[in-house]
Amino acid sequence: MRMIAREAGITSSAIYNHYESKDELFTKTVLRMMENTSSRLSQVMNGSGDWKERLEKILVALGEDLKANPGIQVLSSTTQIKLARDPEKFEAIRKARNNIGQVFRSLLQEAVENGDLPGNTKTEIAGDLLMAFSFNAIGAVTVHWNSQEYMADILESFKNFTQLGLSDHRKATNLGRT
Repeated sequence: MRMIAREAGITSSAIYNHYESKDELFTKTVLRMMENTSSRLSQVMNGSGDWKERLEKILVALGEDLKANPGIQVLSSTTQIKLARDPEKFEAIRKARNNIGQVFRSLLQEAVENGDLPGNTKTEIAGDLLMAFSFNAIGAVTVHWNSQEYMADILESFKNFTQLGLSDHRKATNLGRT
């Protein structure tokens, strides 16, 4: 709290004039970050392109956010821990996370409809996995690699990794049709 107060140019006790507790300050901070992310993802989803192109745009946007705000990785990890420990207390964060997850579920539903993923793909689970993988994996790697210098390489590697197996699935599907 002292560090936050110092950054804000106020005393630690003055923070409590605006927030009842550390958890309230934390929740408001995380929700603001998630609202910004959700807004950005909505813009991408409403844009042009197929699901792969929009996924790539999401990854680029995520990379830009991580470059601009390197503390997001730590905040994201802390959020997951708090959600696991006390889901009721942080219900608003869980709901915001679910809204962001819907973007990834929608992308994967399109992938299933295009035949890029098997028809029996559980898009609810797969979408949440892709979301978690996107945020957590890229965030974790940027901690160990200078995110400013290597972000383009990190995103390109991630994009290539997410495409693994898609061409094999299409080949198998097309072979079965002929």
